Amino acid sequence: MLGALLDREQELAVIGGLIEAARRDSGELVVVEGPAGIGKTRLLEEAARTAGAAGMGVLRARGSEFEAGIAFGVARQLFEPMLRAASPDERRGLLDGVARVGARALGVEEGEPPADRFAAIHGLYWLCANRAELGPLVLVVDDVQWADDPSLGWVGYLARRVVDLPLVLVLGLRAGDPGGERAELAQLVGDGGARRLVLGRLSATAVGELVRDQLDENAAESFCAAVSELSGGNPLFARELLAAARQEGLAARDASVSALELVAPAAVGTSVLGRLRRLGPELVALARAVAVLGTGAEVMMSARLADLDPALAELAADRLAAVQILARSRPLEFFHPLIGAAVLEDIGPGARRVAHRRAAALLADEGEGSLARVAAHLLACGSAGDRWVVGRLADAARQALEQGAPEIAASYVRRALSEPPAEDERAALLFLLGAAEWRAGQPDAIVHLEHALAAADDDLGTLIATCGLLGLAYSVSDRAVQAVEVLERALAVGADTDAMMAATVRRGTVSFLPPMSAPALALVFEAAVVLVGLTDERTAPAAVRRAESWRGRLETLRDPPVYLLVVLAYYAARSNRAEEARELAERALASQPPSLDICSVLILALTLIECYEPLQRLCEDLLAAARRGGATHELASILISRATASYECGALADADADVRWAMERTTGRRRIRAVTELVRVQIEHDELDQADTALARYCDPLPSRSADTVWFLVARGRLRAAQGRLQEALDDFLESGERSGRLGMSMLSTVAWRAEAAVVCAALGNVAQARRLATEQAALARAFGRPRTLGISLRACGLAEGGEPGLELLEEAVETLERSQSPLELARALTDYGAALRRLGRRVQARVKLERALDLAHHCGARRIANQARAELIAAGAKPRRDAITGRDALTAGELRVARLAAGGLTNREIAQALFITTKTAKGHLSRVYHKLGITRRDQLPDALTAPLEDTRSALPATATIS
Repeated sequence: MLGALLDREQELAVIGGLIEAARRDSGELVVVEGPAGIGKTRLLEEAARTAGAAGMGVLRARGSEFEAGIAFGVARQLFEPMLRAASPDERRGLLDGVARVGARALGVEEGEPPADRFAAIHGLYWLCANRAELGPLVLVVDDVQWADDPSLGWVGYLARRVVDLPLVLVLGLRAGDPGGERAELAQLVGDGGARRLVLGRLSATAVGELVRDQLDENAAESFCAAVSELSGGNPLFARELLAAARQEGLAARDASVSALELVAPAAVGTSVLGRLRRLGPELVALARAVAVLGTGAEVMMSARLADLDPALAELAADRLAAVQILARSRPLEFFHPLIGAAVLEDIGPGARRVAHRRAAALLADEGEGSLARVAAHLLACGSAGDRWVVGRLADAARQALEQGAPEIAASYVRRALSEPPAEDERAALLFLLGAAEWRAGQPDAIVHLEHALAAADDDLGTLIATCGLLGLAYSVSDRAVQAVEVLERALAVGADTDAMMAATVRRGTVSFLPPMSAPALALVFEAAVVLVGLTDERTAPAAVRRAESWRGRLETLRDPPVYLLVVLAYYAARSNRAEEARELAERALASQPPSLDICSVLILALTLIECYEPLQRLCEDLLAAARRGGATHELASILISRATASYECGALADADADVRWAMERTTGRRRIRAVTELVRVQIEHDELDQADTALARYCDPLPSRSADTVWFLVARGRLRAAQGRLQEALDDFLESGERSGRLGMSMLSTVAWRAEAAVVCAALGNVAQARRLATEQAALARAFGRPRTLGISLRACGLAEGGEPGLELLEEAVETLERSQSPLELARALTDYGAALRRLGRRVQARVKLERALDLAHHCGARRIANQARAELIAAGAKPRRDAITGRDALTAGELRVARLAAGGLTNREIAQALFITTKTAKGHLSRVYHKLGITRRDQLPDALTAPLEDTRSALPATATIS
């Protein structure tokens, strides 16, 4: 039989070249495309054989239409055999670092599974990277159009980083099949870095060789030409057409062409099924069992499903392989997916459903099938009101949620609901469906949670848990009134301790709260009512009264939960009580670690009261948690809050990186906050047009009555002021103040709308209003007692006052900000102070202040302030220095982040894992850092990065962000 690939010399040469390149540490993505039967699988097999012969590792998997609903099924095919075969020492190396998280997502490593899909995908990337570090590797994934969504997400993540690994990623993609239109696949194929090999039809000459090899070495040219035309040059169709001709007794002669044309239309199905039926009922039964079981069909399980003796099944499998119906492999699989499809299609619809139900039961009884594999069969069987089916699907859904595959979890629950379940199970299933859809960001989540709430009258545990998640969903969707209503309903029902305890079990499905008692969970709901209520003008008055009540009762609680302490700390901070907020935040940090879903509030509270050292430690802990698992919803909120802190501390590059990651993964109120932080950073970068574009593109939040609009209005006002649109700026600042009042916020240090409005009023010539606003701001700031807030207020007073009195206030502002950890605001105040000195004729003093301002602004990346300081220096008769091209000042934001982590003792691998980049990228950054700093060794980094500015820079680390 012809063994060589026909007409594929060019493609084989390309793949061979890429394999050699991978052996020299240069990776690449290859996508082999073509219609069914065109030879993709054979080409991929040859690629694997070539790589193996060259001494490379080879991992293989195949997508399956039937198993597309099994989370990380393709990834498990790749890595499970590798981990099973590894020695204990090898396994430890493969699972080093966050790779262990990826293995937990596959269910092949003990421990808590990752909290969301991104954590699993990141862990699987490092599992692959760890294996590639042992030697060059080829990953082959055939029929990638049928890969499950989580695996496909990981393939895309790996593909974007493959160039930095000694690895060739080879994908087989069937053109025109369902699944091939998915956005992830389109991005993979359309990526400029992908090498696309589109397989065309075999030439007439190649088809002639095939005819003469498989049918008759003396075949007539006209017959060969007919086979070529009728098969379309498709190798599989050509082979099956020849098998059909042989079955019909057609000779390869001119006279047989017309008969061949009659055989051709159903060549694959007719040929395969005809061959199969002639082999006898036992072989038919085995082939049908393999078709039903799908990928990974073990001989023993196939035999049980076919009601065959295992020994007979082994012999039957060999006979099926001999006639190219099955492949010569274990577990059993078809010679080609089209053959399996033909066998499966030959089973009647009712018989197929019965077979899938029986397969699910067998897999579950024998313990050979994962929950997901059992669920895949249950998805394909008919509804029958079977409680066992409902239970298995619900269990599989919970497992899929744990593995970071909420879309798949939702599909299992929808099927369970159609069984249908017993009435007493319906509410819990609707809650699970809403939870999965919420995790997946699907629009029906709130609707199904509402249905769960309506159905949960007698199931109090489910009712309370649903209220908790629905309250969160309403809040994020800017529906605070409804959020407060459902949270209060939970509190009313929660008087039943048993119900609240039941809710703690269900809440674990969708929340990151640590285990707690029922009374503690009730207090968490109390705190949630306060927190959500404070975010909206309509609910704020009642929330303020509730918060004041808890202030008075807090000391009566023996062990208040962290959640309540954090909410009250935030409330104190926004109410201008910095010391009270600090004490509460310290209590929260000193007790059990705060959960991810409240950390963003704690970060914001610490930022408001300018407590940056505990904030640094908290951020470091959160980053460690993100490396271990993480959760996209919570992580986005945390990053937005951290961006606020980074901005205030002058770490503009870090704020920019955090907020850009979060913006792409948020909606509703979170999106408003993210856009606000981005605009603040872009103003400092002097990117006013980009800031205007961001405002227009991402949101118009003003119809909202949420607290986030206060931040938004101040950010937009600052943009309008920078653009010279002063009256519009003033309108925004004053509107922000009115909304702050309706929200019960006496002052927010991060907003300081009065100070901003005072500066604009002074520029408009409205001196009286400017002085009034600045004086009010300064009085609040002095009561607050924090240097950054007070310094900003004194700067506004100085600009509003003008002349010598204003100069004294600007000098006081600078002195105050010297005690802060905000070089950005210090640079701003120094620029105004220097400009005031110049206007009063004190040019020498002015230059000293302006040179310092320029230096600080440059280190912060605040180009707008730097440009203002530079212009004032020129006006004062100085010649400002140019931007550095060597030294620490020449480092980019990315280089500086890597350098700081390396100086802190992290290895290249640890840096890469922390910053979500590749090891090669980390090495490249460090190489450029060494060159710019003029050093040659890692241990020289701490000294090279040290400068006097470090004394006034933020305590925040140059933290890791996800890219």
